[in-house]
Amino acid sequence: MLKLIEESNFNIFDELVQDYEEEFSPLTGKKKSHEGKYSVDVDWRPPNVGYYWEEDSHVVGFCIVDLVDNFWDIAEFYVIPAYRMKKIGKKMAFSIFQKHQGQWQVRQILGAESAQKFWRRIISDFTNGNYIEMQIDDAKWGQVVCQRFVNST
Repeated sequence: MLKLIEESNFNIFDELVQDYEEEFSPLTGKKKSHEGKYSVDVDWRPPNVGYYWEEDSHVVGFCIVDLVDNFWDIAEFYVIPAYRMKKIGKKMAFSIFQKHQGQWQVRQILGAESAQKFWRRIISDFTNGNYIEMQIDDAKWGQVVCQRFVNST
């Protein structure tokens, strides 16, 4: 079940985002601080919207949505490894897409082949193949893979 990240439960995001940063550190080059934490580039607070996913009373993932150049954008998306390959990511992504009508884009850094494969499959399923993919220049990450589509449901 999709739930909003709020002041009363933001500690969920704070914990999961460290696991997320750890997983992507080989691609991002991030290192832990002297306090043993990764820096976090995105926030769940407005103007962004933060969600977490609960499955069988367990928090199993999170997503941060922001608005970039009039596109809803998946800024961060994470499902803990024990819950992958169980359609949790698909359910979470579909629920998030349905919450925000309009133009969407989902970006992946180069080298994140498993993320690219995941998003191609999810977006194709959500749109019945009606999306475009391109490489665009991201101010922070350089060239990224980007899928764009419109949710008008």
